[in-house]
Amino acid sequence: MNRSSDSRPSWVIVLDEVDEGVTERHFPVKSGDIDFKDGFLRFEEPFVVDVKIGRTLQTFSVKGTISGVASGDCSRCLVATKTEIETDFRLYIQRREAEADELEAVADEDEILVIDPGVREVDLTEALNNAVALEIPQRIHCRQDCRGLCGTCGADLNKGECGCSQGQTDPRWDALSKLK
Repeated sequence: MNRSSDSRPSWVIVLDEVDEGVTERHFPVKSGDIDFKDGFLRFEEPFVVDVKIGRTLQTFSVKGTISGVASGDCSRCLVATKTEIETDFRLYIQRREAEADELEAVADEDEILVIDPGVREVDLTEALNNAVALEIPQRIHCRQDCRGLCGTCGADLNKGECGCSQGQTDPRWDALSKLK
């Protein structure tokens, strides 16, 4: 599919080079290559992409998996941790002349792409970016049972009890305790 002298990135599919039937591809993608950024997580290692492209005449069915590792701080105890990300993506490409109403009908569909017969390449950047963005967890944890930090003294409760919060109540809540 990708010729060795070809300077195109691996995630660009040259449609005329895809043989009829099923073609498989495997390639790494750096987070910067697909313009993926997250305010709390870092992607230090490349993502691994496995793609199967099925072709019948001018119809292409792209099914793939993208997996990688995200690094960040545990949202409970702030310890540096990593989490694995793996997600599937699909793209159905049809290369043909289409009427404006047909194009409008699929305009909101992220998985369907109707392209002009003259188009020779399809860039998977958007599909990869969307797949990763939807799979990113809102919070990561160093372990499932992480106890976090003490709200009073900031001690790591995974290492043991801190003792400062035993029997102490916030004086701002004293008026409520009188209601009992």
